[in-house]
Amino acid sequence: MKKLKKGDVIDIVIEKLTFEGGGLGNFEGLKVFVEGAMPNDRVLAYVFKVKKNYAEARLLEIVEQSKDRIEARCEYDEVCRGCQIQFMPYEKQVEYKISHIEDCLSKIGGINDVRISEMIKAKEQFYYRNKMEFSFGYDAEKNFSLGMHAPNRRFDILDLKHCYLQSPFSVAILALTRKFAKEKGFIPFNFANGEGDFRAIYIREGKRTGEVMVNIVSSDNVSKKTVSDIEELANLLSGLRPSIKEEENKKIVSIYWTKVISKRGVPRINKEYLLYGKNYISEKMIILDQSLEFDIYPQSFFQVNTFQAEELYKIVREMATEKSHNIVFDLFCGTGTIGLFLAKSVEQVIGIELAQDAVKSARENALKNKIFNIDFYQGDVFKKISEIKERPSLIIVDPPRAGLTEKSILKINEFSPSQIIYVSCNPATLARDLKMFKEFSYKIKEVKAVDMFPNTYHIETVVFLEKEN
Repeated sequence: MKKLKKGDVIDIVIEKLTFEGGGLGNFEGLKVFVEGAMPNDRVLAYVFKVKKNYAEARLLEIVEQSKDRIEARCEYDEVCRGCQIQFMPYEKQVEYKISHIEDCLSKIGGINDVRISEMIKAKEQFYYRNKMEFSFGYDAEKNFSLGMHAPNRRFDILDLKHCYLQSPFSVAILALTRKFAKEKGFIPFNFANGEGDFRAIYIREGKRTGEVMVNIVSSDNVSKKTVSDIEELANLLSGLRPSIKEEENKKIVSIYWTKVISKRGVPRINKEYLLYGKNYISEKMIILDQSLEFDIYPQSFFQVNTFQAEELYKIVREMATEKSHNIVFDLFCGTGTIGLFLAKSVEQVIGIELAQDAVKSARENALKNKIFNIDFYQGDVFKKISEIKERPSLIIVDPPRAGLTEKSILKINEFSPSQIIYVSCNPATLARDLKMFKEFSYKIKEVKAVDMFPNTYHIETVVFLEKEN
């Protein structure tokens, strides 16, 4: 049997997809991960890492492609890898995501008797994001670039002339900014030595309102000329209009300049300067009979797929209102969207969130929508709930990718809510946490999934748990 080593070029058949969208095959009894390959592809791959139980390889050539493989719409697919599974038909993407959730539940959580009861497919597979970040920098040949970070290369930036993630209007904003930056000789910020001016440009859109915010992000040590250039760019952007009829309602209503003060050993500070228009954009979300409006500031967290977020919150509300609840805890509540949609159906909602800006936005959103039976607390979630006297019958958790800690699960169990709704963006940590909830006599009533990010491996899962007597 040949022992695989770094530098080998192997001929391998891909058997399945892994969580991060890479292909997995078997070569002489060793698992080999190949990015950009899909099940039933036969490929030539360059081995760049060999460990005891697995190896990693780079796709060189597809010798025989899977009958399910399609041509990616984006010309940058093979070099950007931001949309990792764009080469799969959408139905196959959905199958893969369902399979991955159930696989995690079984192998990590030891949960073999649960299936996904519903998977909400995305209505739009392209142009679905309401927020994007494009970085200033240089490509591998040291040419000025404005676009995405190149995969596996810390500093190289791909100069993207088009991106199918946000909207054609955001592409037009990017094109105008690139042209202006080249004419003015913008110097991108160098993260290696801390020199240079321009870091990134953020674009946020209200998908329902058409309001657009542009945020030009620079370093702290900017010259008077740089400030003048930023103001001139803002003036140009303020007059930009969409060129296609489908986007005629879109308009830039807010332009910021954010100066980043970042020094080793000191917390990062963002200083924001409003250059044009309003200091926020508005977005509207509609769930069943409810329509709420949200103000989004430069640092506000907001689900990046507006329409699929509505589907996600609809599932949570339907689960939460299956039976009556007086007090509900909404943990890791962000800007309060879940709690605000739920408030009309319960006596009181208590939201807790670590990020101070998010809590500020949550309170403002509650006032804006005239919702008064909801309170928001800022601080470490599981330190804060120890200070609250109320006893919830329902707890909703929407933690970051790392999931919950063992201590936090113990704390939730101390409250002994009759029901728990767990919203997760990581099936692996979800399965791990569900295993522990199961030990505390919580039974899974239902599992639903929402595809928030088509053409990527990311998936949102909602699990409904009920305490057994």
